Amino acid sequence: MRKIAPSGSVSETVLVSLPGAESQETTHSSDILTFLNLEIRINEQTVYYNDHSVPLTNHEFFTLLYLAKHPSWVLSKEQIYEAAWKESTEHCGAAVTNVVYSLRRKIGDEYIETVVGSGYSLLWAVSAFYLS
Repeated sequence: MRKIAPSGSVSETVLVSLPGAESQETTHSSDILTFLNLEIRINEQTVYYNDHSVPLTNHEFFTLLYLAKHPSWVLSKEQIYEAAWKESTEHCGAAVTNVVYSLRRKIGDEYIETVVGSGYSLLWAVSAFYLS
């Protein structure tokens, strides 16, 4: 099931609805988000792909974290920019596009889907492996 995020900011606490899985609550207090071959250690601000540390910039990390906290949600570039950059979206330009491109180079294409005309989404098939 794909959810379209409402315009404006998305709450830091969301209910995750995944096919074949019980709903789980995700909050800032979670230490680690685990997906298929991908681990996001929130408190350490590190990411591991296939058990190898992936060096990410702050914007890359917080973009990936924001998408991971809202699996299967379609999030606009403006929502992602506001969450990762903590700034007004009036100057977001191609910043989010460039960060998503960089993330795909570092962790592969299978995690982030471009939803033409809407934004980006963490693929639901990958998020179905969500563990924590």
